[in-house]
Amino acid sequence: MLGAAPMMALAIFWMNRSPWPGSEGGRGPMTAQGLYQQAARESQDGNRAGTERHLRMALAVIARPDASANDRRWELRVRSSLATMVSARGELREAREIAAPACSMGPDNAPPESLVSAGLCDR
Repeated sequence: MLGAAPMMALAIFWMNRSPWPGSEGGRGPMTAQGLYQQAARESQDGNRAGTERHLRMALAVIARPDASANDRRWELRVRSSLATMVSARGELREAREIAAPACSMGPDNAPPESLVSAGLCDR
């Protein structure tokens, strides 16, 4: 039994250090929530390109046919953030395309007020 302990310790060490399939650099699974949180960190650091990249990655995770229900729950937040960011860059047409599916995600299929006030959804 003592011979197995060093091997087990080595296996645990490598499992904790190596990237898992579907992870971004081994920092955990690529979920919409995780990517959104990474986008928020990038935004706090002032990295607009990184923020947009992570929001687009989160949107891609949500769009997969095998996306989990938890991933799909993040769609409104991800779309709103990305559309607002693209709109601030002056690309209103692209921003409206990104926001379009979210325009019917409010209560009673009404557009979210934040997207209406930003001019990304019509009432």
